Amino acid sequence: MGMQALRELRAVGVAALQLPRVLRQRECGSIRYLAKRNARYPVLLVHGYAASESVWTPLRRALAATGFGHIVSLTYNSFATDPDAVSAELTHQALRALTATGAPRVHLIGHSLGGLIIGRALAGSAALSSRAGSVVTIASPHGGTYLARLAPGPCARIMRQGSGSCPHAGDVPRPVRWLAYYSDSDPFVPPASARLDDPRYGAANLVIPDCGHLTICRDARLIRSLASELARTETLADLKAPTGADREPLAA
Repeated sequence: MGMQALRELRAVGVAALQLPRVLRQRECGSIRYLAKRNARYPVLLVHGYAASESVWTPLRRALAATGFGHIVSLTYNSFATDPDAVSAELTHQALRALTATGAPRVHLIGHSLGGLIIGRALAGSAALSSRAGSVVTIASPHGGTYLARLAPGPCARIMRQGSGSCPHAGDVPRPVRWLAYYSDSDPFVPPASARLDDPRYGAANLVIPDCGHLTICRDARLIRSLASELARTETLADLKAPTGADREPLAA
């Protein structure tokens, strides 16, 4: 067994230890990480199926160290919670973070199922979609995954092939900068499903080689790239903050 396979197996074991806590959760919630240094847009993190917010620990610490001082991790039970309820909580927390910081935009980052949840939230809220800066999906099954047919719960259904889980690009108002990270060694979500090749998204598809489905979130290459890409989003001229009548009201 190779080193990467061992790391993925260890990540699966850690996730399994988190399952009792995940199963006990009955409602959507969030954990807010605030730092004195806050030079950038707020960041909202959405974990994947059968996971918990602990998957974000390395990335969250790296982002905080580079000036992202307002980070919110969404928490939910992916076995029992309806995806629309998770999308609604995501929208609420993102708009709340914008109000709290006064930032013009928010970064949205989702792993696996979390990326699909973000897509649903954007399609359902003009206020959120008009204030999103970067939308980052990591190993998200935009084209579905066959294993989702074996998984229980309503959230699993939106990961099935042919579910149409990712919103049409035309349904998401610009400007939004889409980034789709994926691995060529993911046993659960193949590259063709994790990429966003529809030109209407204008997505940057970024491969992190030799990663598993869970270990990609903790990979140093992804963390370095993601921190850099979020900062780049904030400097792009076509993502200037809306002002006056152009600004959407902050209502969930």
